Amino acid sequence: SEPGGMMRYGIPSYRLPNYILKQEIDNILRLGIELECNVKVGVNIPMDQLTREYDSVFLGVGAQIGTSIGLPGEDAQNVFTGVDFLNQVNSGKYVELGRDVVVIGGGNTAMDCARVAKRLGANVSVFYRRTRMEMPAITAEIDEAMEERIMFRYHTNPVKILTDDDRVIGILCVQMELKEPDASGRARPVPIGGSESVYPADTIIMATGQAVDYDGIEIHKLDN
Repeated sequence: SEPGGMMRYGIPSYRLPNYILKQEIDNILRLGIELECNVKVGVNIPMDQLTREYDSVFLGVGAQIGTSIGLPGEDAQNVFTGVDFLNQVNSGKYVELGRDVVVIGGGNTAMDCARVAKRLGANVSVFYRRTRMEMPAITAEIDEAMEERIMFRYHTNPVKILTDDDRVIGILCVQMELKEPDASGRARPVPIGGSESVYPADTIIMATGQAVDYDGIEIHKLDN
């Protein structure tokens, strides 16, 4: 309903205030650009109509679908992907988190989710299967999350989300040890036998990756 894409609906307002984003977008629109919101390609307008009526079509849809790691129990009511959680908060929706929130992941989205959940009054823990050295998040974001008293549990890998009446009550994890680097160049985490532990949780946020939503969009390869 408002322009800005992931900057508007994925970046917390404490990092990028909405009024600053709006000023920047307004400056762009003053150049003579027409903007239409609430239009979904493939629903409100077919993709082939766009390719017929315009000389060029640029797709800048972003990676707005959160991906998961296929944990048992992740379909429970109070389990979110990282981008979905941030989208709901940035859209002004009330998100009931409960007391204990677990964020799975070590990237910038995980830091954003953890710090937003903390600002909503929850006790927040970040679970990451490697160490801080391997975390892809910006160093300053990790430092600031620690300053905000967010708990970091390294070498911790989720195995199963525990539920009761379709609501999260905890998460089963296994401890990991690091071996030789994998294809990503980072140390490869390997489960330690008999190291399973259960941690209480009211909400799980899975900041484990993002993907592009191509629904309704036909990609045409052009020869040039």
